Amino acid sequence: MSDPELLKVSLRQKDDGNIKFKEKKFKEAEGLYRDALGHIITCKLANAEISKLTVILHQNLATSLNYTGDHAEAVTQCTAAMAIDDKSWKAHYQRGVAQMK
Repeated sequence: MSDPELLKVSLRQKDDGNIKFKEKKFKEAEGLYRDALGHIITCKLANAEISKLTVILHQNLATSLNYTGDHAEAVTQCTAAMAIDDKSWKAHYQRGVAQMK
C-alpha cells in the first residue's frame, strides 16, 4: 500500500475505534486502534499529519487500555506518544491515570 492509502485506512480504523469507544466496547476499540497503528507505522515517509495521527492513536489506545485494566500497556502507549510529542497533555494525563492504578 502507498502512504496515502495507509493513512486513509488508519483514519477509517481510528474513526471506527472512536465509535466503539463511545459505545463502551473498549476491547473492540483497542483492536481497531492497534490495527490503525499497525498501518500508520508502515508509512515510508514521515510528515506532520502522520506524526499527529500516530500520537492520537497511541493516546486513544492508552485510554481504552486504562478502561480495560491493562495499565502497564497504557503507560507504554503514552510513553510512545510522548516520544513523538512531549507536550501531549492527553498522553501525560492517561499515563498518570495508569500509574495511579
